[in-house]
Amino acid sequence: MVMVAHILLPEIDEENPATLSKSIITDILRSEMKFDKVVITDDMTMGAITENFDIGDAAVKSIMAGADIILVCHDHEKQVKVLEALKQAAIDGIITEDELDMHIYRILKLKQKYNLNDEKIESVDVEKINEKIRDILGRYF
Repeated sequence: MVMVAHILLPEIDEENPATLSKSIITDILRSEMKFDKVVITDDMTMGAITENFDIGDAAVKSIMAGADIILVCHDHEKQVKVLEALKQAAIDGIITEDELDMHIYRILKLKQKYNLNDEKIESVDVEKINEKIRDILGRYF
């Protein structure tokens, strides 16, 4: 997975932050660098996006640029706005069924690799997770 940041690279794309840039995500990352795995955005509720773009339009633009997963970490209303914008873009054919299939395939392939599913769990044992992290880090430090 690669997370694309909201950084500006005007030498590559004068108009868009990397998160919304087809030049960066599709042309460079996917085509030139041959990266065919999941691309996820940084949190779209950050000021770099919300202060300069409509969050729904930005989400659609990011998908069109080549991102697979749009992070919307804060504000339920913004989450709904993004979902509605993406749904409408699919209905209108802005995002095609073939493009959706491609994004879904990459996500499913990642989930399969790590044996992830949509099963709900009752609780998370944070201490057990932290212990595993300490064990892994201990091997390197």
